[in-house]
Amino acid sequence: MTMLVTGWVALDDIETPFGKAERSLGGSATATALAGALFTDVRILAVVGEDFPDAHRRKLEHPHIDTAGIKTIEGGKTSVWGARYSYDMNSRETWYPELGVSIAHLPPVLPEWRDSTVACLAAGHPAYQRYLIASLDSPKVTLVDTIKMFIDENPAELRETMRLADFVTLNESEARELAKLPSIARAGRSLVGDGVKTVIIKLGEFGAALISDGEYFVAPGFPLEEVVDPTGAGDSFAGAFVGYLDSVNQVTPGEIRRAMIYGSTVASFQVEGFGPSRLLTLTREEVEARYRRFRELTHFEVDG
Repeated sequence: MTMLVTGWVALDDIETPFGKAERSLGGSATATALAGALFTDVRILAVVGEDFPDAHRRKLEHPHIDTAGIKTIEGGKTSVWGARYSYDMNSRETWYPELGVSIAHLPPVLPEWRDSTVACLAAGHPAYQRYLIASLDSPKVTLVDTIKMFIDENPAELRETMRLADFVTLNESEARELAKLPSIARAGRSLVGDGVKTVIIKLGEFGAALISDGEYFVAPGFPLEEVVDPTGAGDSFAGAFVGYLDSVNQVTPGEIRRAMIYGSTVASFQVEGFGPSRLLTLTREEVEARYRRFRELTHFEVDG
């Protein structure tokens, strides 16, 4: 069982009404890899600049994460993302990204990594995501995530890439923009009608909805009394979702639904600390305990 992850390894400047973190470890690939490593072995492909702190690199030296695919670009600068969240923790003001090393520097799949059993391609250029899917021998699951930048700048390439993946994850505003429809259900159906196999629309604190041809399933968000930083919650959802599917013998509709709940469970831990700090200490035992609690909260009997 091996999960290929790609995306950004970056530095984050985050401010919320309750605190802030500067130049913390961030990036779409970071949260995805740490979440996936709770279920399976992870291989991460990414680039950083010479300014990437050694302390952050050591945080990624996880027993279940192979970092041989993280390439340092001489003279390059690591990408930085900055944002301020409002009190509801769903709305944010993005100050910048400062794009550093780019797709031109991204490494190809290492020859010994072509046998990766699943791939979770966090936000990144759709052309690179498409290349990686084609490079793998026979993955049982592939997932593609994206962000508004690629919806705006590379819509045709993005749609082509989305049709190749088994699962596509988007947040609700991205789904509405891409489908040009206000309803989440209709937007998901529209994307499936355009050739996407399965769409997962991330709904923030309210969970996620899975839509495919003839299937609609909603995983609620786990109720939390304290949210520190929502950055990376969607990435950790995707990483846990794919990581769990890599750990099962067969990808069935039932296992996909369980993967949705595991994704929401791990995402609920992600938001308990700034950046990936909570994932760095999270154990599988903690995940299983909250997963059981999740099932208790959502289970009901039908009388008659």
